[in-house]
Amino acid sequence: MKTGAIIVAGGTGRRMKSSLPKQFMTLGGKEMFVRSVEIFHGSDFIYFTVLVVHKDWIDKAKEILQKRGMNSVMVVPGGESRQESVYNGLLFCRRISPETIMIHDAARPFFSRNQIPELLRLVAPGNGVAVTERVNDTVYLVENSDVLDVPERNHLRLAETPQTFPYDEILEAHIKAAEESILSSTDDVQLFVRSGGKVITVNSIAPNPKITTPFDFDMAELLINKGL
Repeated sequence: MKTGAIIVAGGTGRRMKSSLPKQFMTLGGKEMFVRSVEIFHGSDFIYFTVLVVHKDWIDKAKEILQKRGMNSVMVVPGGESRQESVYNGLLFCRRISPETIMIHDAARPFFSRNQIPELLRLVAPGNGVAVTERVNDTVYLVENSDVLDVPERNHLRLAETPQTFPYDEILEAHIKAAEESILSSTDDVQLFVRSGGKVITVNSIAPNPKITTPFDFDMAELLINKGL
């Protein structure tokens, strides 16, 4: 099974309050996007890796990848939204014709590559696989600060990445969304289910936080210092 990985690193770091996109900030002496690329690059289960970055940072990303000895990673310009960036990555992959694609956020550099085989075993025609986290707190459904409902948390999961799909099917889901002027979806599972696919959830076997704010960054440094 020819499997590719798309690493989405197209943000500009506004919530990190930095002139440097958060993906290019260093964690434990290594750029965050490099840590995410390394999860998939060189894995026996991954045939190729594509990095999607803002067009203004393509040359810098290539320079860093070359310095890190990862010249085979292909770099593609992102779009105005995460959805458009993923779509650009998927369209680029047409020339390679993978059977399966894994889509991962560069802001999740702690995902364990040891879980890749499990995800690939579960993906099948019509079925995607999403890494998730159980919800431990009570969650309120609100409108204008009023509680409308208290969903049963056993039925809730926090969405994470990577998300794994049959390549042709997730590409078709993105094409359909674009044709219907849906351009700002924040999750590929949403588009896949909307187009008729089913998705299995699998809890991450390792801490898999998304690094978005300065506080998240500080916590990530602590995880690295503890050897995670």
